[in-house]
Amino acid sequence: MNTGKAKSKKKNNRSLFYRISAWLHLWLGLASGIIIVIICITGITWSFRDEIKDWLNPELKVDYIPGKAMLNPADLYGKAKKLYPDQEISFVWRPTGKAAMVGFGKRNPGFVLHLHPYTGEILRKPSFQKEFDFFEWTLKGHRFLWLPSGFGRPVINYSTFIFFITLLSGLVLWWPKKWTKAMRKQSFSVKWDAKTKRLNYDLHNVFGFYSMIILMVISMTGMYYGLPWFNKFLYFTTSLGKSPQKERQELKNETPYKPENLQGSMYIAWEDAVNKVDAKGYYLSVPKDSTETVSLYLYPSHRRFYDLQSFSYDRNSGRLLANTSAYAGSFEHADFPVKVQKLNYDLHVGSALGGVWGRILYFFITLVGASLPVTGFLVWWFKKKKKTG
Repeated sequence: MNTGKAKSKKKNNRSLFYRISAWLHLWLGLASGIIIVIICITGITWSFRDEIKDWLNPELKVDYIPGKAMLNPADLYGKAKKLYPDQEISFVWRPTGKAAMVGFGKRNPGFVLHLHPYTGEILRKPSFQKEFDFFEWTLKGHRFLWLPSGFGRPVINYSTFIFFITLLSGLVLWWPKKWTKAMRKQSFSVKWDAKTKRLNYDLHNVFGFYSMIILMVISMTGMYYGLPWFNKFLYFTTSLGKSPQKERQELKNETPYKPENLQGSMYIAWEDAVNKVDAKGYYLSVPKDSTETVSLYLYPSHRRFYDLQSFSYDRNSGRLLANTSAYAGSFEHADFPVKVQKLNYDLHVGSALGGVWGRILYFFITLVGASLPVTGFLVWWFKKKKKTG
C-alpha cells in the first residue's frame, strides 16, 4: 500500500536541477503559451506570403530574365512622377519574381503603382485608398501582438526568450533516466493507439524533442531582432570575445540640396551598384529630406537575403558614400560573426536550408511549436484532474 509519504519520496527522487527545470517548464509555459501559439501561426503565414500573393495575383508575377537588364529604377520613378506629380514617392521596390512597385507615402497596397521591371508597362494603378493587407496584419501580430509597439514588442520578444528556456528545460524533462530499450522507445516514438492522456503526452514529449533544434534556431534568430543584449551576446560568442563595431554611415550630402538633381543621382547610383552586384531584385529608398541619402539594396538571390548588399549615395551627385553596415560588403568576404548576422533572417524563416523547401520544413516544425503550449497545457490539466479526482 502506497502512503502519501512514499509518494512524496518518489516525487523528490529527482535532482534539484530536474525539479527546477520542471517548475520553469510548467509555469513559464503556462504564462507564455497563448502568445507562442500566435507567434508561430502568424510567422508561418508571413513566411509564405510571396507564394500566396503569386497565386492570387498572377498578373503581378514577373520572373527574372538572365542576361536581360532591368530598367533603371530612376526611370520608373520618373514615369510615376509624371503620372502622379502631386504624390510624394517613398520607394521603388522590385522583389525578386515580382513586378516593380513605386510607393506613394504610405506602405499600403492602395498606394502602390505596379510596373513591369523590364518594360515599364503599367500592370496595376494605385487606388490611393487604404486597403486591408492581411499579411501586414499578420506581421503586426507576429511583431507586437496587434498592440502599441512600445508595449507589444517587449511582450513578443521576452515571450520568445521564455519559449527558448522552455525548450531547454523540456530537453531536461525528456532525457531518459535510464537508457533501457523500453525507455528509448517511449522517448523516441509515439504510441498512436494509446488513450488520450498518453497520446497527448507522447505528442508533446516526442514531437517536442524532434523539433527542438529548429525551434531553438527560430527562437534565437527572433531574439536577435528584438533583444539588443542578445544581439551583442551572439556577436560576442561568434567572434570569440569581440564587441560589435558601430555601424558608421556618412549621411551628409556634399553640396546644398538640389531637388532637380534627385532623379539623375538615382540613375547614377543604380548604374554604379549593378556594376558591383548581379541583382535579381532591389529596393530603392527615396530620401525624404535634404540630409537623407539615396539608399539602395540589391538582392542577388531569389527570396533569400543573406547575400543582400546595401549602398548609400549622395542625393545631389550620385556619389557613393561611406557605409560600414553589415550589408555593405559581400557575404563571401564577411568574417564569421557578420555572416551569422547576414544569415539571421534566412535562418529565422527557413530559406537558408534550401529556399522554399527549407521554409516548407519550417512550416511543419512551427506547427509543432504552436501545438506544444496546447499539448503541454493538457499534460498539466490531466495531472491536475487526476490529483483532484
